[in-house]
Formats: sequence, C-alpha cells, structure tokens
Amino acid sequence: MKNLIRVVLSGIGNRAVPKNPETSNWFGWVELLRRSPKFQLVAAQDPDEGAIERLVSRGYLTADQTFRDLGQMLRTVESDAILICNPAENHAATIKQALTHHLHLLIEKPLGNNLAETKELVELVDKQGVVAAVVQNWRCKDVAQILKEAIQSGMLGRIGHIFFRYVRDRENPNYPSYIFAEEFPLLYAMGSHHLDLFRYILQDDYASVSGHSFKPPWSLYQSDTGLHLFLKTHRQVAISYTGTISSQNSLIPQESLVVEGEKGTLYNESQWLEPPLWFFPKGKNEKINLSQAIEDGSIAAQYNHADMFLLENFSKAINHQEPPVCTARDALQSIFALEACRLSCETGEVVFIDRMSK
Repeated sequence: MKNLIRVVLSGIGNRAVPKNPETSNWFGWVELLRRSPKFQLVAAQDPDEGAIERLVSRGYLTADQTFRDLGQMLRTVESDAILICNPAENHAATIKQALTHHLHLLIEKPLGNNLAETKELVELVDKQGVVAAVVQNWRCKDVAQILKEAIQSGMLGRIGHIFFRYVRDRENPNYPSYIFAEEFPLLYAMGSHHLDLFRYILQDDYASVSGHSFKPPWSLYQSDTGLHLFLKTHRQVAISYTGTISSQNSLIPQESLVVEGEKGTLYNESQWLEPPLWFFPKGKNEKINLSQAIEDGSIAAQYNHADMFLLENFSKAINHQEPPVCTARDALQSIFALEACRLSCETGEVVFIDRMSK
C-alpha cells in the first residue's frame, strides 16, 4: 500500500487524547498518528460527546468526521484500519463489526474481555486474514528491546531465573469508585505488561504457575492488591514475581528486574521500564550500561517511543514487510498466563497453563 493508511478510531479516551496533555506521560495515539508519515486519521467514534469535543477542539478532526455510533462511522467512512481504544468490554463487538469491513486492527490490550471471548476473536481474525496487532507497549520500550537482544544473542548464556518486584501506591481515594471494584487489579493492570514482557524477552511460554494474593488492612480495594507468583517456562526458566499496588511510599522505584544467566546478570530499576539497563558480567568487578546509547530515557519519551514503534510496525505489517510485534494469537498466550495466575491465587494450587489452552 503506497498511499497513507486511512485509520478510524474507536474510543477517544486518555490513551487516544490525553485529558491533561501537560502532565500526561504520552502524547496519545491521535497526536502520534498526526506526526506519522504513514497514517491519516479520517474519523473517530465515541458515545461521549465530551470526548468528541476534546478531539475536535484541539483541531485533530472536524465535527463531521466524528461519530457517536460505531456502525455509522464504519458504513460512512472509507478506511483501511481501525485503532481500538474503547473499554475492554466493547472490544469484541468493535472487532466483529470492523471485520465485516475487512479492516486491519490495532487494539489496545486486552484483546478481549475474558478468555473465551479472546479465543473466539483469535479464530475470527485468522479466518479474515487481516493484520491484527495488540498493543503490548512494554515490549517496545528501549530497555525491552535491549533485554531481548541481550538474551537472544547469548550474552547471558542459558537463563536460569528472573526476579521481579513491583511496589506502587495506587490507593488514591480520589480515583473513581469503579477502580476499587476491579478484580485482581495488580494482575490485570500491570501484571499483564510484566508477564507478557518476560515471554517476549525469553521467547518462551509459561508451563506452570503457583500463586498467592493478599492485601493490607488499609486497602480501599475490594479485591486483593498484592501478588506472589512463581512461574516456570517450558525451557525451565524460573520466574519470581512479587508486587503490590498498596504501598505507602512514593520514593522507591516501582519496578526492579533481575535476569540471571550463566554468564552474568541484567539489572533494571525504574518506574515504567526506563533506562538504565546494567549488565554485570560473571567474575568481573564491573558493570556495563547496555542502554547508554538511548537519547532520551524519560518516562514520557519511552512511552511515546514505544507507541510510535508500534505504529511503524503496524504499517509494515499491513504492507507485508514484517509481522506484528504482538499478534492476536500471541496476545492469547499472555491471557492464558494471566488467567492461570488468577486461578492459582484463587485455589492455592499449581496450574499447568497448557491445559487451559485445550
């Protein structure tokens, strides 16, 4: 496809158009589409008139390019692809309507709202033969790309284990009430990024998980806010994942990642997977900054870099130049892992993930 890829947008939320751009950690999809030489945003849809007004008032589209009804937009506007940023419970219906118009799909995670729905969507996408790319932006941050290259190049030799710790204060009483009704909020809000990232850098899938969940007495959430997971991959890499969103600190870096190989250790401590990424070679009293070439390691720069990376990849996938960073079927494997983690926490038993995919 030599011309600009015409994109319609479903869902004008904060990831598409930040409500407070001055304090946002990302430009938003609409701004990045405007900056991209590969795409043209031709229409947008959202049932919320306020969201539409925010888009129009910033000059991204005219009022006659916006719609409150998805079906009307798809019938009215000629397009090549759809960017799906609406709530997860609407993804299935949106994808099914888009497929009737044979549109390529770029979908904010999760692909579907539950495991059964996601399985159905993967089958539908495969039958249609369109490009379906799922936004797993942790894969596309600079540190993730360097992690993957270091592991897959053999720099660390055989990988033995990964230790990961996440500590965050998400106990904000000013949040809307629905936030505190979320089930397993750490698992689905952030574990979905982290567990997918480990699959990606290892190029390996999970075989089993045992887990426990917990929450402190001061938590505002109905569900448990902490997790302790022990996972094993098919290649027998052990992963220890511990985290909480009920921390009372605001100074300790949220994320701590240690990857141990037979030739050395990779280490990153950050808020949202920003640099630096250190390599400690075995038997040497030195550390090497593998991320020193990164020009801007700030939180916002890394979010925007990852999102632009995904747009560039989506363009290449549509033009048959490379596969999506995360296909629908690949995203399904991460959802199997998430649901296995939840089941293990609920039952206290070891869950074998391959059995869930049958």
